[in-house]
Amino acid sequence: MTRDRSDSTDISHSEPTADPGFRAWMDATADRFESADERRVDVFVRSMLPPLGAKSSQEALIARLDELAAGSSIDGVSVTVTGNRLCLCETCAGTDAERSLLDRIAELDEWGEDHDATASPFFERRELDSAMAEETARALVPPRVTAALYCDDALAGVFPCRIGGREYAVADFADALEHFCAERRLVVEP
Repeated sequence: MTRDRSDSTDISHSEPTADPGFRAWMDATADRFESADERRVDVFVRSMLPPLGAKSSQEALIARLDELAAGSSIDGVSVTVTGNRLCLCETCAGTDAERSLLDRIAELDEWGEDHDATASPFFERRELDSAMAEETARALVPPRVTAALYCDDALAGVFPCRIGGREYAVADFADALEHFCAERRLVVEP
């Protein structure tokens, strides 16, 4: 079995703070986070019961984000189930549920221009075909877990992503978010 890029996005494989691109994103986002009136995290998962092995890291991420929200630095955490694949045919893409998901994913996909960043490589487009059924389909395969940070309804970060040519996982996002929350407590609380 071949593992695709979207299956391994929860484990950090880098030293994020050493990279100048990531550092620039951190600095800019820390300022936005500090000055925002509202901060929220939207998490997108393929399934609430991912394969064992991925389950514990997904649960740990959601629990970690909930703890940060309970500490009042984050106003809300939402979890949306995307499914394993989104059909891109006209019929399916025309449904309210699919259109809503595709619009959200398009927003995530467009993030990052200000930081030489992109989440695009992690949202894979695939052509599926079945010789037996004589059918073909186009599908969008989202990462197993995606996290997005919004500061005052403006998208401030999407993970997994690539910044300056290096890949960053959702775990890197959680670490950055924890840093932003800690910095905010140092500045705001007496």
